[in-house]
Amino acid sequence: MKRIALVVVAVMIASAANAQFALGLQGGYYGEKSVNSWNDDFHKSTTWLAGLQAGYKPTPKLFVGVMGGYLSTSAEALGTSFTGDLDGVGQVHTFTNLDTVTKRAGWTVQPFVRYEIFRYGNIHFHLMLQGTIRSMGYTNTTTSYNGYKNGGELIEADPYDDSVRNFSWSVSLRPTLTYEFSEHLSAELSLDFLSVGYIVDKEYRDADRPGHYHMVDGEKVQDVLTTSTMYAGLNTLMETLRWESPMLRFGFNYTF
Repeated sequence: MKRIALVVVAVMIASAANAQFALGLQGGYYGEKSVNSWNDDFHKSTTWLAGLQAGYKPTPKLFVGVMGGYLSTSAEALGTSFTGDLDGVGQVHTFTNLDTVTKRAGWTVQPFVRYEIFRYGNIHFHLMLQGTIRSMGYTNTTTSYNGYKNGGELIEADPYDDSVRNFSWSVSLRPTLTYEFSEHLSAELSLDFLSVGYIVDKEYRDADRPGHYHMVDGEKVQDVLTTSTMYAGLNTLMETLRWESPMLRFGFNYTF
C-alpha cells in the first residue's frame, strides 16, 4: 500500500510540475430587436458580461478553471395597444403606448472543464462543460402607459416600479474556438449551445400601485410573488436562456 501511495503522489507531483496555469479576461454580449410592421410594437434586449478567468492545464488538451464576473441585462417592450386589467383590480380597459423597461444586474461564478477535440495550426476546437451559479440583484422594472378608460376618459398613469431578486444555476455545453498568438497568449470565442438549469424569481411589487399590496394593521404592505422555472434545451431556441446568459463569449488568456 505504501508503494502504491508513493507512486500516486509521484504521479500527482509530476503532473503538477508539467501543468500550465492561465489567467484571462472574459466578455460576453447578446442583443436582439423585433418590430411588428403592422402596428410598430417592438421588443429589444441586450445582455453583457465582464469577468476574470483562472485555471490550469494538467495536460495539453485539458483545461480546468473558473470564471467570475458581473452580468447586466436590459429589455424594453412597447405595445401600441393593450386591453386588460393592467392595475390588477378587476377593471379591464384599453390602453395605448404601454412601455415597459426592465433592467437587472448581478454576479455569476462559472466553473468549467474544457477538452480539445482537434486543432488546425494555431486554431483549436474545444468542447467546454460549464456550470453556473448566478445571483441577480434587484431588477428595476419601470412601466408607463396612457390610454382611454371605457373609450372616453383619458388615463395618464405615473410610471411604477417593481423589483425582482433572482437566483439560478445551470449546466451548459459550449463549443469553443481558441487561437494561439504565441506560446503564452491566446484568444477564445465560445457560444452557448445546450443548457439545463433552474431559476427562482422573487418579485417585490410596488405598494403604491393598485392591486400590488395588502393591508396589515391599516398599512400598505407590498405583495411578494415567487416563480420557479426548470428549463432544458438549445439556448438559441429558448427565450428564458436568451435573458439568462450572453449567447456569445470572447476572451484572452495568458498561459505561464
